[in-house]
Amino acid sequence: MENNTFGTRLKTLRQEKNLTQEKFANIFYLNKSSISKYEKDKNLPENQLLIKIADFFDVSVDYLLCRTSQKKLLPSTPQPTTGEEFLNSYVFTDEEITAFAAYFSFPDELKREVLDYIRFKQQ
Repeated sequence: MENNTFGTRLKTLRQEKNLTQEKFANIFYLNKSSISKYEKDKNLPENQLLIKIADFFDVSVDYLLCRTSQKKLLPSTPQPTTGEEFLNSYVFTDEEITAFAAYFSFPDELKREVLDYIRFKQQ
């Protein structure tokens, strides 16, 4: 059988883990009838649940929604999500460290100009 709908992919993944509809429903605090409707393509889960299901089966949401036949997305270099993560992951040159340290000694007006210039360069 082709796995070309959300329902067929969900059912295949569930069966690969040897889970009944009831056991699978219990994992996500759902009714068995909800799982049945998903597998018959009568309903789709809400976005947050869709993400949890994808994580549970270790597949991408795109795979579940039949936007790709690859179960997982290609590996990529994760981008830091916060400034602190970026600083911890980035290796600065001596020149960058000196420039960054100098920035803190600037008067507020000059700091604003530097930030405006950075924003301009980003666009």
